[in-house]
Amino acid sequence: MPERPERFDAASVREAWDRAADAYAQGQSSGRDHYRYEFFGPAQVEACGEVRGMRLLDVGCGSGYFAREMARRGARVTGVDISPRMIEHARRGDEAEPLGIDFRVGDAAEIGGRFAAGSFDMAASCLALQDMPDVPAVLRGVAEVLRPGGRFVASIAHPCTDTPFRRWERDEAGRKRWLCTDRYFERGPLEYAWKGWAYEFATPAQHATLEDWFGWIHGAGFRLRGLREPRPTEEAVRARPDLEDAARVPYFLILDLVPEGPGPDPAAGNDASEP
Repeated sequence: MPERPERFDAASVREAWDRAADAYAQGQSSGRDHYRYEFFGPAQVEACGEVRGMRLLDVGCGSGYFAREMARRGARVTGVDISPRMIEHARRGDEAEPLGIDFRVGDAAEIGGRFAAGSFDMAASCLALQDMPDVPAVLRGVAEVLRPGGRFVASIAHPCTDTPFRRWERDEAGRKRWLCTDRYFERGPLEYAWKGWAYEFATPAQHATLEDWFGWIHGAGFRLRGLREPRPTEEAVRARPDLEDAARVPYFLILDLVPEGPGPDPAAGNDASEP
């Protein structure tokens, strides 16, 4: 079970991800992070739809996985992350595969003051928002830098299954029987241990309820355009049997958000709320 961190602010998050960066980037480049590459990452790419020619902001870009996916599809991408070490890895990736991505070190809560209003056609965030101490400020900033009719497509850990207490009950053979969750309404930061990587590390993230998330979303001036709970396909589970649990319970939530107010929907006819 995760513990409560001593601190959860911009400085502590930066320090934690700087420590984690080398192992995290190595794990991604080696394909160890197959959940991201073969499951929820492709689901979020699909939710974004056609991005060719768009100015796109990747919020909490880490070592650059999602920024590169968007750039390969023709977007003009700017990636922002609070960890300088993560940005070093992201820039190395762009050197190895030049895609013209502008990677910058920065606190996502300060996006509104770093870019002009209406600078981007789309913003995305791949499983990073829950790692940020001030989600409302991040959402307000993203709303400010999107042009009218722009979209923000963000994936987060599913609040209903990523609870302060979570454990799979197993049978005598070690097979997963059912997921036990508890303490859903205990809001606040938790520290997660990452094991099985090049070295062990820990990073903080916050648990909030669905009510909290949608309160933050509407408070920042967004409305919900679509919502997805990605599930691996039967083919994916056959190829990666350890994805089987993610086909039984939702681990992730993809939010498709648009600023309130008039403006054409740039993805009309590609409604992410459809199955």
